Amino acid sequence: MKRTVYALAALVALPFLTGCYGVMRAPVPASHPERQALDLRGVVVVQSGNEDGEVVEFSEVHDLTWTTSSLSFVADVARGQGRVETVTRLVPLTEIQSVIVRQFDAGKTSAIMGGLLVAGFAAAALILTGDGNIPTGG
Repeated sequence: MKRTVYALAALVALPFLTGCYGVMRAPVPASHPERQALDLRGVVVVQSGNEDGEVVEFSEVHDLTWTTSSLSFVADVARGQGRVETVTRLVPLTEIQSVIVRQFDAGKTSAIMGGLLVAGFAAAALILTGDGNIPTGG
């Protein structure tokens, strides 16, 4: 019986937890294993004379390879309204200002799960408590 309750609770919480991921900019990791472990969603590339950088955000990654000195990728990139272009590019690490990664956002998760717990306790309190002097009709 307990397994069913745990499975049901996990099934209810899962859609909320999947929404607790955010896409954010991060610095390029120093080591190769850390780079390989990234859930990469794009890169910010800087070139001489352009300090803002070009944001290349992937809608789908087909191939991604980190080397000691560069990043090469084949990915679909959104170009305007509903237009997607497949881009093949080799970018030296010295030109990558930051990477765009998908990471677990603990703050958003805490807010969502806290709200769910408060709502659950409030609903249980409303259902389980009440006035004992209510006539039952008998």
